[in-house]
Amino acid sequence: MLAWLWTRLSDGGPQVSLSGRALRRFAEGEIDRLLRERVLIERRKADNWPVCAHCDCGLDARPVRLVGRELRACCPDDPAEDVILEDGDLRRFGIDAGRLAARIAASGGLAGPVSTVVDGVWLLGNSPSGVAVFLCRDLDPLDSPGTVLAIRAAADGAPSVLIGHDFGAQLVLRLRAAGVSPLELREALDAESDRLRTDRLGNVARSASPGPETETVPEPRLQISRGRRTLRFDGRDVVLSMVGFDALVGAAEKVVAGDVLLTYQELYSLTNRSGHRDVLKEIRDQLAQHGIPRKDAFGLVKTKHGRGVTIGLPPEDIVIRD
Repeated sequence: MLAWLWTRLSDGGPQVSLSGRALRRFAEGEIDRLLRERVLIERRKADNWPVCAHCDCGLDARPVRLVGRELRACCPDDPAEDVILEDGDLRRFGIDAGRLAARIAASGGLAGPVSTVVDGVWLLGNSPSGVAVFLCRDLDPLDSPGTVLAIRAAADGAPSVLIGHDFGAQLVLRLRAAGVSPLELREALDAESDRLRTDRLGNVARSASPGPETETVPEPRLQISRGRRTLRFDGRDVVLSMVGFDALVGAAEKVVAGDVLLTYQELYSLTNRSGHRDVLKEIRDQLAQHGIPRKDAFGLVKTKHGRGVTIGLPPEDIVIRD
C-alpha cells in the first residue's frame, strides 16, 4: 500500500485526491491505521463521479443519485452505463507526503530522524549497512545540481540511495555520475510485506562512482515539464502563455529528436495562430519579462527565414519531462 500511495502522490502532485473506491483494494484496518497516523487525510465527500473515458456527453462529471435503494453515478445518455456505487466510494482522501515518507522509513527500520533535504526530497535515515536513504516525490527538483549537492551533503560521506518513481535513463546516468544511486520505488518496497527492502540498498549504492570531476552536475539550460506546464531556462523559472509554451515545447521536441526545425505549418497546428511572428515575439517578450536578456531570448528561439523555428541549444542541454 505504501508504494501505491507514493506512486499516486508522485503522479498527481501534493493535492492528489484518492477515492474510497480506489482504496477498496486495501484492508479497512490498514486504511484506518493510516488515517489515525494522519498519513491519509479524509476530505469532504464527493457529490459527483467522473464521466466515462469514451463518453461525449459534454458533462464535466456524472451526477450521483439514489435510485431506489441503489446509489448510482448516472450516465445522461445510457442508463446501462450507470455505475453502482457504495457509500464509501464517495469518500475522498489526501496524502501527507512527510508522514508517508516517515511511514516508509519506519517500515525498513532505518536509523535517524526523517528530515526534508529540499522541497520534495526527504532523508529517511540510514540502513543497517550504513547507506543513507533518500526519497523523492517528483523528479523536477533533481534537474538542479544544487539538489544533488544537498543530497550528498545530507548523506555526510555515507553511500546514498535515492528512491523515486520512473527516473528515466538520462537521469539515472546523471545521478550515478554524481555519486547518488537511484532506485525505483517498485524495487525498493516489497509489495507483499509493504516493507522497505533494506537488503537491496548496499548493492545499489555501490553502482555510483563519484569522482573529483563529477562533484557538480551541469544543469541543463532548458528544462521543461509538460504535465506541470513549467519551464526553466538558464536557472530562471519562466511562465509562458499556453500558446507560447506549446510552441516552444514543439520546437524543443524537434531538436531532441534530431529534426532541428519546427516548420511554420507545424507551428500553426500546435497553436492555431496564423501569425508566427506574433507567437515568437510573445515568447521572447515573456522570456525578457522574467529577466532573460534579449540576446539570449533570440538565441533560444531562432527563426529560419521562410522555413520555421528552432531552439538554439544542443539536445543535451534540453530536458523534457512528462
